[in-house]
Order: sequence, then C-alpha cells, then structure tokens
Amino acid sequence: MRTDDMIDVLVQDLPNQPKPVSTILLRWWPAAAALTGAGFLALTGVRPDLVTAGLAPTLLKLMLGALIALSAISGALDLSRPEAQASAASKWLLAVVGFLGLVVATDLLRYGLDGWWARLFGKGIVTCLTLVPALAALPLIASLTILRRGATTEPVAAGALAGLASAGLAILAYGLFCNEDSPLFVATWYSLAALIVGLAGAALGRALLRW
Repeated sequence: MRTDDMIDVLVQDLPNQPKPVSTILLRWWPAAAALTGAGFLALTGVRPDLVTAGLAPTLLKLMLGALIALSAISGALDLSRPEAQASAASKWLLAVVGFLGLVVATDLLRYGLDGWWARLFGKGIVTCLTLVPALAALPLIASLTILRRGATTEPVAAGALAGLASAGLAILAYGLFCNEDSPLFVATWYSLAALIVGLAGAALGRALLRW
C-alpha cells in the first residue's frame, strides 16, 4: 500500500473527520465580510444616487471587487497545501491585471488625455485608502485563522493572497457607498487599497502561517 493511500485510510477511520480548509474558509470568510459590510452600510447607507446616476459605475466596482476576491482566494486555497508554489497560485491574479488594463484602456479611448488628472485623483482618495483596509480587517483575520489549519510552505504569499481576497470583499461593500465614478480612480486607488491589505496579509502570514 502506498503511503498516501494508507493516510487516506487512517483519516477515514477517525471518529471526527477534519473538514477541508476550503470548506471552512468559504463558509466563515465571506460571513465575516458580510457582517462588516452590513454594519458599515447600516451606518453610512448606500450612495443616494445609486439608481439614477451611479448604477453603471457601481457595477464596475462590484465586478472589480468580486474578481479580486475570487482570484485571490483561489490562490490562497491552493497555497494551503504544502506542495503548492506561490508562482502557480498567483496565476489567478492575471485576470485582475487584465481587467484593470481593459478598464484603463477603455477610459482613455473614450475620454482621451483631456482631464485625466481630475479623473484619476478625484476627491475621495483618503477615504478609499482608509475604509477599504478597515472593512477588510475582519475577513482577513478570519481567513488567516482558518488557513492556519492548512500546511502552506509559502506563508508570506498565502497571507498576501488572503489579504487581497479580503480587500476584494471589502470593495463590494465600499463600492455601494463610494461616489467616485471615474474608471481611472477606481482602477488606481481601489487597487492600491487592496495592495495595502495584501501587504498587511503578507506580514501577518509570515508570522501566523509558519509551521
């Protein structure tokens, strides 16, 4: 009998079989984000012109948040296994890079370089860079706690991907509140906010996810 087969047999004989990391993570990680997001929106409310003027821009923000969350958590789950490598797990993020490139290219083709400075900087940079990391804190803690059940050999990368994924979920809530509609603003500052959470996740992952 091969070693892997023997391990599978021994696990099946356990009275309380451990649940896969993916099962636990996909249950509690979005729940933590939903709790935080619901509390945030209950206090602040969604933007008042969501239906009349902000539906299309908000959809862009939600698409970006969902893409970051799904691609990054897929990579983090890959890295919860000891045989996975950071380079392979990070391939999921190529979809995010492609989407951001498409958003920026579409904006420049539509509006040109006239007024790009105002479209890029807007008025809500500080709010974005503050609230997205704040909203991502609880889901990041939840994801790192659950990833400790795995056996990653890439703790920094796993933590970074968990941070990016949590930021993606935070963007789903923040995007309903934010009234900055320029695609250049969204592509730049939402991405930077997600990278800040990713760096925090990398630092925490190095400390918490090591064997």
